[in-house]
This record gives sequence, structure tokens and C-alpha cells, in this order.
Amino acid sequence: MTDEAFYQEVQDLIQRIIAAGQQDFLKLARIAQLNPTEDFAGVDLRKVNLKSVSLRDANLRATNLSEADLSETELSGADLNGADLSDADLSEADLSNADLSKADLSGATLISSNLMDSNLCNAALRSANLSSANLKIANLTDANLNGASFSKADLQGADLSGADLKGADLGGANLSAAIFRGTDLGNADLNGTDLKGADLRVADLSYANLRVANLRVADLKVADLKGADLSDADLQGADLSDVNFKDVNLCNANLSQTNLQGADLSNGDLSDANLQGADLNNAVFKGVTINSATKMEFKWHLVWKIVNQGAEGRDLTDIDLSGANLDAANLKGARLVGVNLRGSRLLGANLVEADLSDAKVKNALFGDNLGISEEIKADLIRRGAIWKG
Repeated sequence: MTDEAFYQEVQDLIQRIIAAGQQDFLKLARIAQLNPTEDFAGVDLRKVNLKSVSLRDANLRATNLSEADLSETELSGADLNGADLSDADLSEADLSNADLSKADLSGATLISSNLMDSNLCNAALRSANLSSANLKIANLTDANLNGASFSKADLQGADLSGADLKGADLGGANLSAAIFRGTDLGNADLNGTDLKGADLRVADLSYANLRVANLRVADLKVADLKGADLSDADLQGADLSDVNFKDVNLCNANLSQTNLQGADLSNGDLSDANLQGADLNNAVFKGVTINSATKMEFKWHLVWKIVNQGAEGRDLTDIDLSGANLDAANLKGARLVGVNLRGSRLLGANLVEADLSDAKVKNALFGDNLGISEEIKADLIRRGAIWKG
């Protein structure tokens, strides 16, 4: 008998078994001398009832299990690569170490299921419900998780690099040490999530809800958090270098000891935020809101003031402004004698009648400045300044 003929015979037997009564499916399958762990691969098992049965290490590769009842089913180590599990009920099922790569789980119910160390690479889980599921160290790279619910799920150490989590619900989830490199989390709900030590490099978190989230020592280098809500979030010790924080809400956030080098905080709200010990070299403060309760070192408070209120005619003699982003600042007539501008940015700054004598300008970036003659420009370059344009 050819493989194709055998497959057709198995499919015909299964359909007769299903028609005979779904409640006795497994028993009837065995009477028909079908081995559930080997003979179900690639067959049509739509809407079948396999509740609470054992299919440990079963070969269900490319099997159609859409709308099937697999609740409380033992599927640990099963091969479900490319299987159709759309709208299936997998509540409290054991899928630990299972291969679900490229499987379709759209709309599936996986509440309290065990997916620990499972492979969900390139799987589709659009609008799936994984509330309270165990996804520790699971592989979810490049998976489509758009609109899925992970409320109170455990994703410790899981890899979600390149996954699509737009609009997903991750409220109260444990995401500590999880990997979200290049992941799309735009508009996702991460309210109260534990992201301690998570890798969020280059992730898209624009307009995400991260209120009260724990992001201690997380790595968010070059992430996009435009318009995100991080009020009351704990980011102590996090790497936030070159992050896009435009229009972000950081009210009462803990940003102490963070690396904010090159971060764009423009038009953000830092009211009541704690930035003590933060590295703010070349951070953008344009349009940033602070208040009397914002904790920030004198140097960076002064930079904020210069950028947002100007320093026309101000005496800044011998002040340390190294590493400050003073792009487009109004320093007209300012006394900058001996000021430390090493590594700072002054692109487009108004320097008309400003006194830069003895200013320390090594690696300071100038360009498109009013009030800088060719003679002054040549002198600044001789002293180590960099000119753009």
C-alpha cells in the first residue's frame, strides 16, 4: 500500500470514529488499531474531543486540530509543527517541550497551560488567550502574538525576539530576563509587569502602557518608547541609552543610576521623577516638564533650564556643561569663560556675542551657529572642537 493510500485509509477510519461518537474517540481509535502517537500526523481532527488524554511525544505534525477540545491533555514533547490549532481549547494542557513552530493557534484558549521550554518559533497566536500560562524559557521568536492575552503569565527567560505583540495584554505578567530584541510591543498593555533584567534592545514600545512596571537593570538600548506611559515605573540601573522617549510619561518614575546617554526626552513629563545618579550625557531636554519634586543633579537641572528657558546674557563662568545637549539653545551674550563643554553638542545654538575664551571645547560639536566668525571657528577647531557642515 502506498503512503498516500495508507494516509487515506487512516483518514477514513478517523472520520468514521468521529462520526461514531467523539467521547470514545481514543478508545475507538485503538480498537481500529490506530496508534494516536504515530497515526494522527497530517490528518483532519477538527472539533475532536481529546480532553484529558495522553499524547505525550505524539507526532501531530501538520494535523488539523482546529476547534478541538485538548483541555488538560498531556502533549509534552509532542510534534505539532505546522499544526492547525486555531480556536482549540488547550486550557491546562501540558505542552512543555512541545514543538509548535509554525503552528496556527489563532484564537486558541491556553489558560493555565504549561508551555515551558516549548518551541513556538514563527507560530501564529493572534488573539490567543494565554492568561496564567507557564511559558518559562519558551521560544517565541518571530511569533505573531498580535492582540494575544498573557495576563499574569510566566515568561521568565522566554525569547520573544522579533515577535509581533502589538496590542497584546501582558498585564501582571512575569517577564524577568525575557528577550524582546527587536520585538513590536506598540500599544501593548504591560501594566505592572516584571521586566527586571529583560532584554528590550531596539524594541518598539511606542504608546505602550508600562505603568508601575519593574524594569530594573533592563536593557532598552535604542528602544522606541514614544508616547509610552511609564508613570510610577521602576527603571533603576536600566540601560536607556539612545532611547526615544518623546512625549513619554515618566511621572514619579525611578530613573536613578540609569544610563540615559543620547536619550531623546523631548516633550516628556518628568514630574516627581528620580534621576539621581543618572548618566544624562547628550540627552535631549527640549520641552521636558519637571517640577520641584524632580530629583536631578544641579548640572542637568541647569542644562534643562538653558535648553528650555535660554541663558541669554547669563554668567556661566567655569560651569561644568560637559556632555550636555545644548542644540538650538539661546546663549546670546552669555559669559562662557572657562566653561567645560567637552563632548557637548551646540548645533544651531545662538552664540552671538557669547564669550568662549578659555572654554574647554574638546570634542564639542558645533555647527550652524549664529555669532561664530571664521576666526572664532578656526580657534575653536584648534582647541579640539568638531564642526558639522
